[in-house]
This record gives sequence, C-alpha cells and structure tokens, in this order.
Amino acid sequence: MGRLVIITTLAALLIDLQAIAQTQQNGRIQNERIIVQETLTLRGTLAAIRPGHLSLKDDNGKIWNVLVPPPGRDVVTLASGQRLRFPADVQIVGSYPVTELQTGQILRFQGDVNRLGKTQGPLQAIQLVSDQTVTIGIKVLQAADKANAYSKCEIVGNFLRSAKGRLFVRIPPKNGFTRRSTLSFAVADDLRAELRTTDPGRARAGAKVIQLEVVRLNTKDLVAKTLRVEVNAQTSRAETLDERLNNKYSNLSDAKRQPRVIRSPRFTFMTDISDRQARILLDKLETMATLLTRYFGRGPKYQVEGFIVNDLSVWPEGVLTEPAGVAKIREGAGICFTSSLGNQRRAKLYACDDQGVIQHECTHGFCSLTFGSTGPTWLAEGIAELGQYWRLGQTAVDINPRVLTYLQQAKPKKKLLEIAVPGNVPAGDWRDYAWRWALCHMLAHNPNYATRFKPLAISLMQGTQGVSFSSVYGPLAPQISFEYRLFLQHMELGYRADLCAWQWNNKFRILKSQQRAQAKIKARYSWQASGVTLQQGTSYDLAATGTWALEQDGSRYDADGDDTGRGALVGCVFRDYRLSSVMKLGKSATFRAPSDGQLFLRCQDNLNALGDNAGEIVVHLRRSPR
Repeated sequence: MGRLVIITTLAALLIDLQAIAQTQQNGRIQNERIIVQETLTLRGTLAAIRPGHLSLKDDNGKIWNVLVPPPGRDVVTLASGQRLRFPADVQIVGSYPVTELQTGQILRFQGDVNRLGKTQGPLQAIQLVSDQTVTIGIKVLQAADKANAYSKCEIVGNFLRSAKGRLFVRIPPKNGFTRRSTLSFAVADDLRAELRTTDPGRARAGAKVIQLEVVRLNTKDLVAKTLRVEVNAQTSRAETLDERLNNKYSNLSDAKRQPRVIRSPRFTFMTDISDRQARILLDKLETMATLLTRYFGRGPKYQVEGFIVNDLSVWPEGVLTEPAGVAKIREGAGICFTSSLGNQRRAKLYACDDQGVIQHECTHGFCSLTFGSTGPTWLAEGIAELGQYWRLGQTAVDINPRVLTYLQQAKPKKKLLEIAVPGNVPAGDWRDYAWRWALCHMLAHNPNYATRFKPLAISLMQGTQGVSFSSVYGPLAPQISFEYRLFLQHMELGYRADLCAWQWNNKFRILKSQQRAQAKIKARYSWQASGVTLQQGTSYDLAATGTWALEQDGSRYDADGDDTGRGALVGCVFRDYRLSSVMKLGKSATFRAPSDGQLFLRCQDNLNALGDNAGEIVVHLRRSPR
C-alpha cells in the first residue's frame, strides 16, 4: 500500500507557538492559527524534487505533493505564502559500488598505512562524505611500534580511480605522516561506499522513499515530519558547483590567515580568509566574470582589486585606507570604488567575507571596468544582484529565501516606473535591491524583452544620450506591466521566465457556427494561445487528445490529469491585460465564455515546476451546436 496508515486524526490539535505561521503584511507580523488535521505515513518513489518541495508517487500511482524544509533550516513556505516553523527529521542514505564513484568525491575510511605510503589489507568500509567543510588528510589512530610497520589510520581523501581491485585516493603532500600524496588500497569487488546526509536535494526522481511521515494542515498543505530516502548512482543528483569546488580544494586548510595577496586572471585581493575559502571564491568570481563576458559580449581589460576582510583586528594599520570602505565591512557589507582617467579605469573592493556580497560588488567592478560606469541605480544594483545569483546554464529563480519571501509578501508591489528611476538615487537597503533584481531578472530572461535589455544596459552603462528605460520599453508598457505583475504573483524558487513568457504574437479569430479550431498545448510551458477569441455567453465544446508528463519519472496523464487535478487542462480568458478566473476543462468539456476575450490554455502544474514536464496534447474547439 502506498498510504500505509493514518496515525492520528487531530481535528483541533494546534501546532506549538514556535510553529505558528507568520505573515508579514504592510510591515506588521500577523499570527495565524495553524491546525494539524491528520498525520499520514507514505512510501513509494520520488517523482520530482525542487527546493522546499517533493512529489512522491505511492504504490498505487497517486502523487503526493509535500513541503520539506531546505537543509539547515526548519521553515517551510505554505501555499498561502505563510512561513511555518516545522523541523523535519530527514535522512538520505545511499550505497555506491566503488566503480561508480566520481573523481574528486571525498571518502573517509580506516586503513593500515606505513610511513613509506604503503598499505596492507583490504578496506572494510568506506564512507562518502557529504560535509563540505571537511579537510582531507590522514590521522593516526593506532601508531605502529616499528619504523616500517603499519599504523591504523583514518584517511579522508579525494577519490581518484579504481583499477584492478585497488582504490586510489589523494591526500595533501604535507600531511604529517607520509611523503606520498597518492595512496592505494585493496578493495573487495563487492565493497560499496555508503552515503548518509540530511540534504533531500541529494536525491532525484526514481529514488526509493522508505518512509515519508507528513501532517495535513487546515491550510490543505502537506508538510514532511519524517523522511527516509534510499539513493544510488542513478537516483542521486550530480554534484553542484559548490560541492565540486569544495571537493577540488578540500586539501587546503580552512583556518583563517593573516592578510596576504590572492590572485586570479581577473581579480587581485588582499584578504585574511582561509586558503580554501580564497580558492573557492576566486573560482566563483572567475565563473561569474566569464558568464557576464558571454552575456555582454565583452569584458574588462583591468583587474578588480581590493580587500576582503574576515577579522578587522588582524589587519595592520594603514592598509585599509578608505573610511567608507571600512565602515561597510563593519556593517557586514561591501562597496566597490570605481574611477577612470582617460582609458585608465580602476575598481577597488572593500568587503566582508560574505560571498554574495563580494559577487555583488565585483559585478559593479566588472561593469565599470568594461563600460565606464554602472549606469543608473536601478540597473547597477539590478545587474549586481543578477551577478550574485547567476549560474552556468541556469535561468530559473534561485535567490536568497529572505529576498524571495519579501517579494512574495510585500503589499503593495512596486510598479515598474517606481523601480526604473532615471539617474543615480540612494541605493537603499536589501529590499530596494530585491525589486531591482526582480525587474532585471524578468527583462534578462523573458524572450519578449531580453533582446532589448542587453543593448539597453550597455547603452546606459556607456552613458549614451537619449537612451532610457522608457525610451526602449515605453511602446511595450502595457505588455511588460502585465507580465511583470504575473512574474511577481507566481515567482517561486525554480520559476522560469522563459517558460512563462506571454504569447503576444499569436493570431486569434472568432469561431463561426461551423468552424473548428485546433491548438497544440505543451506541458512544459505556462499559458498558451488557443487561437480562439471567445464571445461572452456563447457555449463552446472542447476535446483534448494525447498525454503529457509532469514528473521526471515519466508518468503520463491525459488532459484530465491525476485525481488531485494536477496535469489537467485549464483555461482562462485574456482581456484588457487582465485574466479571468481559471476554468477547469479536462479532456472533454462544454463551457460558456465568462466574457469576451482570447482563450489561453495550459497544463495544471506549479509554474515553478514546468522545467521537467514533457509532451503535448491537441485541443479541438468549436461553438456548441444549437
């Protein structure tokens, strides 16, 4: 059975005060009573997972959509936008053949090693390390009594390869025990590396869910209480950039250092952060600069220089000479001072050791060195926020949860012209940055506006006369305002503006009595044009054929969707830049038009979960016969 048992039904059980949801409206916190109605225990396979959410397919094929706190946090965001403190007990376990390990992954195990770097005996157990703060090395657990004898050691090293019954790992050359930096150990053919982590993001579709205990709230949300998942090489996700960098530099110390100079091709800083932090940071900054260069088609000729500070007390007097920069560091923030003299341009950073702050300020430096300025404040801060969050090949919303929650809950929403103010104005605080990010993200990723955004940004940063937000986007004001409202309304982690762009250029027609229309509707897209203009009060017949998939495991549905309504065909009427209420249509329907307007259709699914959908259905429309 997929749904094993209802553990308890608590029609009036209140979550304790620590778990009361808080909604911020107009600057005030409003407490709302949240009630647990029942507790369920489920099992099955993971159908899909994204930050804060998972979909489980039980043994009967039913899909359960569940909220799960991100790793390191105990808060979930309910469908209403409320944030609920609700800790979950999460365990993700995996078992991997040695032959399926990836180069660079960190392993921990015990083995017998002598001072010459020779080993004896097969390994008994291997742990795949998920803690990204661990430092590789070798630790003597039981010292040998003779010079060339074998000591019992704990080894934490980077996996290199396995061949001919042996496992090869890398440890630092200066490890305090042996001069060898590559060690090899005998392994049995059936030895497996074991993984244990609390990060649900390590699993992907197809993973076996051993246990999922959830509570159903009076808000209709399902929230995870206990989660146990088994993964393997096929059902665990690939390493993220952060994990790859942590593995790559796991041989370096994470201890803080005295101020010294660190360099990469585009950046030179004096800093007191650890050697590992320094190399990871420079790699991230170089990746960011590469992405910005690809996007704008050009990059700077000069380096961004400056100071990155963890502890001001270890810095000699006279090194940090900009009082405004030191003040920003004390605030836990940063600033990039820019200047130019003829063709000579400089960008000097003063920042705390927060990577997000550093990437934001270095984006300012990149733009100033490349184009001569950062442009008006809305653009400068918006692009700097884009630079902070940009990831290779990623177009989805992936921002700080605090920023996301603010944008979702803020009322009233800022209008376009309240954000895109010409010229330089006070930068404001993180809330002002959030609105500028939202505008620039939509303009950069929505194909209806992206082709104009890049040349607009370059012109503004170069100081081209007569160019402004209004001069470029003014003719599109109604369209862009409509899409901006939709973006703010539906924005969530994973939301992709390129999959939700409005189809302005499609042709529509009013159906006459004998005419029929046909439209192909994709599962992997938001609202799509049907090609039919409805007339208020007129009855229409609809039939849909074909199937589509909503999860990564490929389960397919017709236009009626599943028993919860996910995957069903739905429609709305677009008129005067407003949308009607959503109409549930399914694979066969007769409906009466609620108003004049254009009919748009889509597959019913969360708009931040469209990226893994597949397939399309064919929709046939006609006026109902009299």
